[in-house]
Amino acid sequence: MLVFLAGCSGREGKDVNSRVAASVNGVEITQREVDFLSERAGVAPALNEATLNRRRQILSGLVRSELLAQKASALKLDKTPDYIISTHIARRGVLAGLAERHLALQADGVSLAEANRVVTASPGSFAGRKIVVYDEVLISDVDLPFLDSLNTLARGGASLEALMQKVAAGKKMYRRTLQVLPSDRIQPAILSVLSGSKRNTPVVARVGDKFSMIMEVHAIEPSPLTGEAALQAAKASLQAAHRNASLSNGMADVLDAATVKYYGEFAPDANRDSLLAALPVPNASRVAHRQHQLMKVAVLVGGAIGSAMMVLAAMIGLLKGEAWPPSFAKTSLKDKQLKALEKYRDARHEITPMEKAVLSVVAFLGVAALGYQGVLVWGDAPLWGIGSSVAGGVVIGLVVSYLYARSPLALWVFKERPRYVLPLLGSFFFLLASVAVTMFYFH
Repeated sequence: MLVFLAGCSGREGKDVNSRVAASVNGVEITQREVDFLSERAGVAPALNEATLNRRRQILSGLVRSELLAQKASALKLDKTPDYIISTHIARRGVLAGLAERHLALQADGVSLAEANRVVTASPGSFAGRKIVVYDEVLISDVDLPFLDSLNTLARGGASLEALMQKVAAGKKMYRRTLQVLPSDRIQPAILSVLSGSKRNTPVVARVGDKFSMIMEVHAIEPSPLTGEAALQAAKASLQAAHRNASLSNGMADVLDAATVKYYGEFAPDANRDSLLAALPVPNASRVAHRQHQLMKVAVLVGGAIGSAMMVLAAMIGLLKGEAWPPSFAKTSLKDKQLKALEKYRDARHEITPMEKAVLSVVAFLGVAALGYQGVLVWGDAPLWGIGSSVAGGVVIGLVVSYLYARSPLALWVFKERPRYVLPLLGSFFFLLASVAVTMFYFH
């Protein structure tokens, strides 16, 4: 027994060790952590020498982090306000990143036909694409007299370096960059200026009232994208646009469903809000429209449930051969209408197997339609709203069925028009309500 247990223990330890990448003072760092960070860093899954070195670097960083974390715990730094706030912010950031990723993954895929349409409709980004090499100087303000003096120098044949000396002498804040960009990544207005300027000749421009620019084109070379490369680029561009749109729409829905309040220096102030950076708040008109639509859907779902209950009551009546009154209370046998219905019990038609099959199909389709409506509204409407719609529909359907069973109409139906008058009428209303729910939901 001891030998057997020792063998089992040894194998278990080997399995555990295979999932552990390192142990730092008894604290394990798992292979999954290394894999997770490798995936985030874009490390290829192939186990070649370069990949192994990159994974070893990641593990080395984890070991150092664990050592520092243990040191911080020994110094009781995990009890400080900075640790608590940092942990809270980090948790929020991680969850927000995961939510963004989830929303972006809801985007529709891109077909080859869509990519081909983009390539055909945008020749300037594909077949006519060019590589533009130019110097770009961004000046942090818009000083019109100063820009006029720069323009005068540029028209007189001054070089970019001469203009830069004047910018430096004027103590203007600027940033100079040598840009090498494809034409499809340059803003159309800037591309138009660059395309119309002479090589190695500076051009001075301003962008609204925000900042100024000096640009000097050095080269514009054709770099067309054709064939498979163009299709792949178009698909990547469309997919990115779809992801951004999905994330934007998802974020808008999340914000509209939330209650956001600001306090202190961030509280709303009509006198200064137009001068300050905007804070995220739900869109009032969009929220009101959504609530209006949800109310319509709730009413229609209740109508569909009520119609389904009427169809159910009619089907039970067909199977029994008489009007079926839902039992809200004990019914007296002295009721005139029920006594009148009793006269026709012996003369009723027996339902055939084919009719039973038809009723079964109707029941199945009704359950499927109700399930489809539930899937549509589940997650979009609050649970209490769905519950209220269902409960209201059940009550309405039972009340209408009860009133019908105690009315002269039931006697006329089973005397003169047996079987299918009420089921057909109920099914018609149920179909209308189901179609209306679907239309309003997708609208």
